[in-house]
Amino acid sequence: MDMMNKFTISASMLLTGFSIVFAVLIFLIFIIWLYGKIITTAQNKAIEKKNAKIKAEVNESKQKPKAVVKKAETPVKEESGLSDEIVAVISAAVYSMYGSTDKVKIKSIKKSGARSAWSNAGVLNNTRPF
Repeated sequence: MDMMNKFTISASMLLTGFSIVFAVLIFLIFIIWLYGKIITTAQNKAIEKKNAKIKAEVNESKQKPKAVVKKAETPVKEESGLSDEIVAVISAAVYSMYGSTDKVKIKSIKKSGARSAWSNAGVLNNTRPF
């Protein structure tokens, strides 16, 4: 083989290789773009369904009578020394977690130990064995 023939074969192999690589890359980009469109469409449909459900619940809740708020049977403030606002916030958090006032009754509110939960987590993290 002469030098010109080797150069021609090498150039054709190089161009063929570049063509195949770029064609596959463009194909992969198209597949990823198509996958993104499909997922975005599915997520938008799910969000629309969720928004429709929330709107229906809001319309339904407007038609229902308001909930009756019961007064606590035992005054929690006298036992714990906490302000009325703190007791109200803790009560609201507990009631929102359970969803109704029928299932739960707050008998007392006590302060936790000397350390906070974050402090205990830090101590456990720093004293963990290797």
